[in-house]
Amino acid sequence: MTTSKAGYLGKVTNGATTVLGIGTWSMDGSSVAELDDTEFGDTSTKYVLGIEDGGTISFSGLHKPGDTTGQLVILQAKNARTELTDLRFYIDNTSYFAPCKTTGYLHPTYTSTAATVVSNCIITSDPVTYDKGGLGQISFTARVNGNMVLV
Repeated sequence: MTTSKAGYLGKVTNGATTVLGIGTWSMDGSSVAELDDTEFGDTSTKYVLGIEDGGTISFSGLHKPGDTTGQLVILQAKNARTELTDLRFYIDNTSYFAPCKTTGYLHPTYTSTAATVVSNCIITSDPVTYDKGGLGQISFTARVNGNMVLV
């Protein structure tokens, strides 16, 4: 992908179902913890990299209370504290960011016990605002457990 993408090509889906009304999404990306590895006698601070934090994703737009297969499903997942494993954040008609699946191990010393780690998103907030001079708005914040990848 060497060309820029127009924002109007983006959308948010939960699986194959488009979440209606959403007009903006942003991802702050992942970060890695910096751990202080300095010891007595060192003359400068030493850091090592720790575990990765998947970051957050925010998406917002017009409140569509009748969107029972999109916005309502996301609201219900938040209220039930359910993980969403199939949120997709499209950049065009075919490419999107989504929680990824990676193969790993439960513990470094137990190499015979392979496990599949599935990333997911949990919705942490869902404010709705209405103004007499405009249309109702909704915004969601999702915490990423794991990683997001461009598919």
